[in-house]
Amino acid sequence: MRPATVWHALMRPPWRFLLGRWPWRTLVYVLSSAAIGFLLLPVTIVTLLLLPLWGIVIGALERRRTHLLGFPRQTSGHVPLSRDQRHIWLAVRVAEGATWRETAALLLDLVLGWIALAVLFVQGLCLVVFVFIGVSGSRGPAQINLFADVRIIVGPDNWWPVIPIALLAVCLFAYVNAVLAAGQASLLRVLCGPRQRELARNVERLVQSRAALVAAFEAERRRIERDLHDGVQQELVTLAARLGMVSLELDDLTAQGTDAALARDALDAAQGQAEHAMATLRNTVRGIHPAVLTDHGLRAALDELADRTPVPLSLHVAAFGRLPAPVETAAYYLVTEAISNAAKHTDASRLTVRAGIEDDALIVVVTDNGGGGADENAGTGLRGLRERAETLGGRFTIISLPGGPTTLHMTLPILTERIERDAPAAR
Repeated sequence: MRPATVWHALMRPPWRFLLGRWPWRTLVYVLSSAAIGFLLLPVTIVTLLLLPLWGIVIGALERRRTHLLGFPRQTSGHVPLSRDQRHIWLAVRVAEGATWRETAALLLDLVLGWIALAVLFVQGLCLVVFVFIGVSGSRGPAQINLFADVRIIVGPDNWWPVIPIALLAVCLFAYVNAVLAAGQASLLRVLCGPRQRELARNVERLVQSRAALVAAFEAERRRIERDLHDGVQQELVTLAARLGMVSLELDDLTAQGTDAALARDALDAAQGQAEHAMATLRNTVRGIHPAVLTDHGLRAALDELADRTPVPLSLHVAAFGRLPAPVETAAYYLVTEAISNAAKHTDASRLTVRAGIEDDALIVVVTDNGGGGADENAGTGLRGLRERAETLGGRFTIISLPGGPTTLHMTLPILTERIERDAPAAR
């Protein structure tokens, strides 16, 4: 079993560590640290005021670079921002603690990078000296000045001890590089990784954002429904009334002996078109957001839906009162989506809807007796139901084996204090 990280590798027997992949990995890491430190020095001097921005870049790099040493890749501690929030990106990032920890990581990279550069220089110099001593001694007696007044004389008969000394030095260098790399990576993971409270805040912010989007979407649907109901629909009602007045005037002309047959035919056609437009608009408004759902709740909306559905609907709704508006809306559109799918894609002759409260959650189950085979990935309707349920903290499942039946199951958490249980039994 391979060690998980470089720290585990350092605790292995020396021969397993030295003959494995870790000396090379740590050497690459130390080399990259030296390169980063060398490049960061002029960058920090020239663009001192941009250190937080460079820190964000370094943080993203380090969260990936430590993977070279066996550490798992880290997630970011920054709050995710959507495209429409790009204009506040800088303000949000500067105010985050994660940004300033990454700035500290940049300064640490700068210091440790130059330390790594010095360590590599010493190691390289030692290897050059060993090679020089070996080559000089093999060619003949030579006096070598190591440093200051320290001199040695090497020749063909005494140069060979440099080989085991060089091998021992290489092994020592491997351990030095591993400790340096492991220590730097561990420190950087502490600085560049997310805090638990930041992850919790990001999750909470994401949930709130999704819930706010759903609430805004529903509010917009209700606004459109009101505008159509109070605007266009009223205009059509006024038009129908005026056509009725024209019809009365034509009746008067006919009574006076005037031939108004052509005008009567045109008027009847106009009245028919107006009535058809009103019926179409009424169905459209009801599909956008039924007023009965807003005014009287889920139970009344399902009763009204059962009276006009193209597929016979059997309701078994438990006794409860008004629920939170998002919960009622999600449950209502679950039923309408099931009706739409059954009418368009199956030969179902009946749908059964069961709804009730269990463990502070509304549970809605819709079953049809069609041929099954419904695929959530085949369209957006079922995926939209899943997203709506998950946004409200609930669950959505679909069971639709070939041959049927198809069952849609949605569980939506609610607040128990908003439920009234004194209603009569379900029909």
